[in-house]
Amino acid sequence: MNTRLRISARIPFLLGALLPLPLSAAVAADGKPPATRETRVIERVAIPGTDQQMGLGIAEFPPHAEKPRHKAIGPEVCYVLEGEIFLEVDGKPTQHIRPSGSFQIPANVVHITRAGPAGAKVIASWAGVPGKTFNIPVPKN
Repeated sequence: MNTRLRISARIPFLLGALLPLPLSAAVAADGKPPATRETRVIERVAIPGTDQQMGLGIAEFPPHAEKPRHKAIGPEVCYVLEGEIFLEVDGKPTQHIRPSGSFQIPANVVHITRAGPAGAKVIASWAGVPGKTFNIPVPKN
């Protein structure tokens, strides 16, 4: 067998190894969706006359990943660059936000943010007190 034929015989195997896993693989063995990555902070700036600062960052969500039930100590404004986000706010219908869509969450509102099957990339801005934990987990009652 010549070298070219041996390499071409391996291509289907190699492609199969490189293809993404099926959507069912997006859930961990414990049945929980994958976690999101930490928001990459781009900029922080002090808000004059207060003890607060504004933040700007990019949040990247793998497919079906979620930020579990939590509340933030300050308001958030977000813009979906890629993929889709499902925002679940306690007591309200789930919002489905697609690319070029935005959403806002007031301070102390309990919510879950989940990505769709393609994952998502979101620009996030927020106001908070430097040094204080911004997102606080909230267990389900």
